[in-house]
Amino acid sequence: MRPLIAITCSFADEKIFLNRGYYEAVEKAGGIPVGVAPLRDKDVLSNLLDRVDGLLLSGGPDVDPRHFGENPRPGLGEVNPLRDEAEIFLCREAVKRRKPVLGICRGVQLINIALGGTVYQDIGSEMEKPLKHRQEAPRWYASHDVNVSKDSLLYRILESDLVPVNSFHHQAVKDVAEILKPVAFSQDGVVEAVEGASGEFFLLGVQWHPEEMWREYPLQLKLFEALVDAARMK
Repeated sequence: MRPLIAITCSFADEKIFLNRGYYEAVEKAGGIPVGVAPLRDKDVLSNLLDRVDGLLLSGGPDVDPRHFGENPRPGLGEVNPLRDEAEIFLCREAVKRRKPVLGICRGVQLINIALGGTVYQDIGSEMEKPLKHRQEAPRWYASHDVNVSKDSLLYRILESDLVPVNSFHHQAVKDVAEILKPVAFSQDGVVEAVEGASGEFFLLGVQWHPEEMWREYPLQLKLFEALVDAARMK
Protein backbone atom coordinates (compact mmCIF):
# COMPACT_ATOMS: atom_id res chain seq x y z
CA MET A 1 0.00 0.00 0.00
CA ARG A 2 1.39 3.41 -0.98
CA PRO A 3 1.35 5.81 1.99
CA LEU A 4 -0.31 9.22 1.74
CA ILE A 5 2.15 12.10 2.08
CA ALA A 6 0.70 15.55 2.80
CA ILE A 7 2.71 18.33 1.12
CA THR A 8 2.14 21.93 2.14
CA CYS A 9 1.48 24.31 -0.74
CA SER A 10 2.51 27.89 -1.34
CA PHE A 11 -0.21 30.52 -1.30
CA ALA A 12 -0.26 33.86 -3.14
CA ASP A 13 -2.73 36.01 -5.05
CA GLU A 14 -5.62 33.82 -3.91
CA LYS A 15 -4.00 30.75 -5.49
CA ILE A 16 -2.20 27.73 -4.06
CA PHE A 17 0.65 26.14 -5.97
CA LEU A 18 3.34 23.49 -5.61
CA ASN A 19 6.46 22.95 -7.69
CA ARG A 20 6.31 19.67 -9.54
CA GLY A 21 9.58 18.41 -8.06
CA TYR A 22 7.89 17.77 -4.72
CA TYR A 23 5.00 15.63 -5.84
CA GLU A 24 7.00 13.83 -8.52
CA ALA A 25 9.72 12.94 -5.99
CA VAL A 26 7.14 11.58 -3.53
CA GLU A 27 5.49 9.58 -6.30
CA LYS A 28 8.86 8.26 -7.51
CA ALA A 29 9.71 7.28 -3.92
CA GLY A 30 6.54 5.19 -3.66
CA GLY A 31 4.14 7.56 -1.93
CA ILE A 32 0.92 9.28 -2.93
CA PRO A 33 1.35 13.07 -2.77
CA VAL A 34 -1.53 15.11 -1.32
CA GLY A 35 -1.34 18.88 -1.68
CA VAL A 36 -2.46 20.82 1.41
CA ALA A 37 -3.76 24.39 1.33
CA PRO A 38 -3.10 26.76 4.27
CA LEU A 39 -6.49 26.08 5.87
CA ARG A 40 -7.49 28.04 8.98
CA ASP A 41 -9.80 25.47 10.57
CA LYS A 42 -7.62 23.49 12.97
CA ASP A 43 -10.20 20.70 13.22
CA VAL A 44 -9.94 20.19 9.48
CA LEU A 45 -6.14 20.15 9.60
CA SER A 46 -6.22 17.73 12.51
CA ASN A 47 -8.58 15.45 10.61
CA LEU A 48 -6.25 15.62 7.62
CA LEU A 49 -3.35 14.42 9.77
CA ASP A 50 -5.52 11.50 10.90
CA ARG A 51 -5.78 10.37 7.29
CA VAL A 52 -2.25 10.84 5.98
CA ASP A 53 0.87 8.84 6.83
CA GLY A 54 3.52 11.54 6.62
CA LEU A 55 4.07 15.29 6.26
CA LEU A 56 6.36 17.20 3.90
CA LEU A 57 6.83 20.89 4.68
CA SER A 58 7.81 22.57 1.42
CA GLY A 59 9.86 25.67 0.65
CA GLY A 60 8.48 29.17 0.37
CA PRO A 61 8.58 32.66 1.92
CA ASP A 62 10.05 33.75 5.24
CA VAL A 63 8.40 32.84 8.54
CA ASP A 64 7.05 35.81 10.53
CA PRO A 65 9.62 36.47 13.29
CA ARG A 66 6.83 37.02 15.83
CA HIS A 67 6.66 33.22 16.00
CA PHE A 68 10.08 33.20 17.67
CA GLY A 69 9.76 36.39 19.69
CA GLU A 70 11.52 38.89 17.42
CA ASN A 71 10.52 42.06 15.60
CA PRO A 72 11.11 42.20 11.83
CA ARG A 73 14.56 43.32 10.73
CA PRO A 74 15.39 45.12 7.47
CA GLY A 75 16.53 41.93 5.76
CA LEU A 76 13.25 40.10 6.33
CA GLY A 77 11.46 39.12 3.12
CA GLU A 78 7.85 38.33 2.30
CA VAL A 79 5.84 36.52 4.97
CA ASN A 80 2.53 34.68 4.69
CA PRO A 81 0.60 34.66 8.00
CA LEU A 82 -1.97 32.09 6.86
CA ARG A 83 0.70 29.66 5.78
CA ASP A 84 2.72 30.17 8.96
CA GLU A 85 -0.28 29.48 11.17
CA ALA A 86 -1.35 26.33 9.31
CA GLU A 87 2.13 24.82 9.00
CA ILE A 88 3.18 25.47 12.58
CA PHE A 89 0.01 23.70 13.71
CA LEU A 90 0.57 20.80 11.31
CA CYS A 91 4.20 20.41 12.38
CA ARG A 92 3.45 20.43 16.09
CA GLU A 93 0.55 18.01 15.73
CA ALA A 94 2.53 15.65 13.52
CA VAL A 95 5.36 15.58 16.06
CA LYS A 96 2.90 14.91 18.89
CA ARG A 97 1.53 11.97 16.91
CA ARG A 98 5.02 10.75 15.98
CA LYS A 99 4.16 10.97 12.28
CA PRO A 100 7.09 11.19 9.86
CA VAL A 101 8.01 14.79 8.96
CA LEU A 102 10.42 16.07 6.31
CA GLY A 103 11.08 19.80 5.95
CA ILE A 104 12.71 21.41 2.92
CA CYS A 105 14.31 24.89 2.97
CA ARG A 106 11.57 27.01 4.62
CA GLY A 107 10.43 23.65 5.98
CA VAL A 108 13.55 23.09 8.11
CA GLN A 109 13.23 26.61 9.50
CA LEU A 110 9.52 26.05 10.17
CA ILE A 111 10.24 22.82 12.05
CA ASN A 112 12.81 24.57 14.23
CA ILE A 113 10.52 27.53 14.96
CA ALA A 114 7.45 25.36 15.63
CA LEU A 115 9.43 23.34 18.18
CA GLY A 116 10.93 26.32 20.01
CA GLY A 117 13.99 27.43 18.04
CA THR A 118 14.88 30.60 16.12
CA VAL A 119 16.27 31.54 12.72
CA TYR A 120 18.48 34.23 11.28
CA GLN A 121 16.10 36.62 9.56
CA ASP A 122 18.81 37.41 7.01
CA ILE A 123 22.15 35.61 7.10
CA GLY A 124 23.77 38.19 4.82
CA SER A 125 23.40 40.90 7.46
CA GLU A 126 23.50 38.77 10.62
CA MET A 127 26.43 36.41 9.98
CA GLU A 128 30.08 37.16 9.29
CA LYS A 129 31.41 36.14 5.88
CA PRO A 130 28.59 33.80 4.81
CA LEU A 131 28.75 31.85 1.58
CA LYS A 132 26.46 32.83 -1.27
CA HIS A 133 23.30 30.94 -0.36
CA ARG A 134 21.18 32.27 -3.21
CA GLN A 135 22.86 30.71 -6.19
CA GLU A 136 22.63 32.12 -9.71
CA ALA A 137 22.74 28.76 -11.42
CA PRO A 138 20.18 26.17 -12.56
CA ARG A 139 17.98 25.01 -9.69
CA TRP A 140 19.20 21.42 -10.04
CA TYR A 141 22.87 22.42 -9.80
CA ALA A 142 24.89 21.78 -6.63
CA SER A 143 26.60 25.07 -5.77
CA HIS A 144 28.35 24.04 -2.53
CA ASP A 145 28.93 21.07 -0.24
CA VAL A 146 27.61 20.31 3.24
CA ASN A 147 29.32 18.25 5.91
CA VAL A 148 27.07 15.62 7.47
CA SER A 149 27.56 14.19 10.95
CA LYS A 150 28.24 10.46 10.78
CA ASP A 151 26.19 9.98 13.95
CA SER A 152 22.90 10.96 12.32
CA LEU A 153 19.82 9.72 10.55
CA LEU A 154 20.78 11.92 7.61
CA TYR A 155 24.10 10.11 7.24
CA ARG A 156 22.37 6.73 7.37
CA ILE A 157 20.03 7.88 4.60
CA LEU A 158 22.62 9.45 2.28
CA GLU A 159 25.58 7.26 3.29
CA SER A 160 27.96 10.18 2.83
CA ASP A 161 29.52 12.78 5.08
CA LEU A 162 30.06 15.25 2.22
CA VAL A 163 26.99 16.06 0.12
CA PRO A 164 26.74 18.53 -2.78
CA VAL A 165 23.63 20.70 -2.52
CA ASN A 166 21.88 23.60 -4.21
CA SER A 167 21.10 26.79 -2.28
CA PHE A 168 18.16 29.21 -2.47
CA HIS A 169 17.71 30.86 0.92
CA HIS A 170 18.62 33.92 2.96
CA GLN A 171 17.37 32.66 6.32
CA ALA A 172 18.77 29.76 8.31
CA VAL A 173 18.43 27.92 11.60
CA LYS A 174 19.98 29.91 14.47
CA ASP A 175 19.13 28.59 17.95
CA VAL A 176 18.24 24.91 17.57
CA ALA A 177 15.10 23.70 19.36
CA GLU A 178 15.83 21.45 22.35
CA ILE A 179 14.23 18.36 20.83
CA LEU A 180 16.30 18.74 17.65
CA LYS A 181 19.99 18.43 16.85
CA PRO A 182 21.98 19.99 13.99
CA VAL A 183 23.51 17.32 11.75
CA ALA A 184 24.85 19.11 8.67
CA PHE A 185 26.73 22.37 8.10
CA SER A 186 28.06 24.39 5.20
CA GLN A 187 31.62 25.72 5.27
CA ASP A 188 30.51 29.06 6.76
CA GLY A 189 28.81 27.36 9.72
CA VAL A 190 25.22 27.65 8.50
CA VAL A 191 23.09 24.77 9.80
CA GLU A 192 22.05 22.80 6.73
CA ALA A 193 20.02 20.03 8.43
CA VAL A 194 18.38 19.18 11.74
CA GLU A 195 16.70 16.03 12.97
CA GLY A 196 14.94 14.71 16.06
CA ALA A 197 17.42 14.37 18.90
CA SER A 198 15.77 11.28 20.34
CA GLY A 199 15.61 9.34 17.08
CA GLU A 200 12.29 7.85 18.17
CA PHE A 201 10.57 8.69 14.90
CA PHE A 202 11.35 10.25 11.51
CA LEU A 203 11.84 14.01 11.92
CA LEU A 204 14.26 15.63 9.48
CA GLY A 205 14.74 19.01 7.85
CA VAL A 206 17.22 20.06 5.17
CA GLN A 207 18.06 23.58 4.05
CA TRP A 208 18.58 22.74 0.39
CA HIS A 209 16.06 21.73 -2.29
CA PRO A 210 16.39 17.99 -3.05
CA GLU A 211 13.14 18.08 -5.05
CA GLU A 212 15.00 20.17 -7.65
CA MET A 213 18.06 17.90 -7.67
CA TRP A 214 17.03 14.25 -7.64
CA ARG A 215 16.84 13.78 -11.41
CA GLU A 216 20.47 14.91 -11.83
CA TYR A 217 21.68 13.73 -8.42
CA PRO A 218 19.84 10.46 -7.63
CA LEU A 219 21.31 10.50 -4.11
CA GLN A 220 18.80 13.23 -3.23
CA LEU A 221 15.83 10.95 -3.94
CA LYS A 222 16.85 8.92 -0.88
CA LEU A 223 15.44 11.67 1.34
CA PHE A 224 11.98 11.15 -0.13
CA GLU A 225 12.36 7.38 -0.05
CA ALA A 226 13.23 7.58 3.64
CA LEU A 227 10.13 9.67 4.35
CA VAL A 228 7.90 7.28 2.41
CA ASP A 229 9.45 4.22 4.07
CA ALA A 230 8.87 5.74 7.52
CA ALA A 231 5.29 6.62 6.57
CA ARG A 232 4.68 3.08 5.32
CA MET A 233 5.56 1.76 8.76
CA LYS A 234 2.99 3.92 10.56
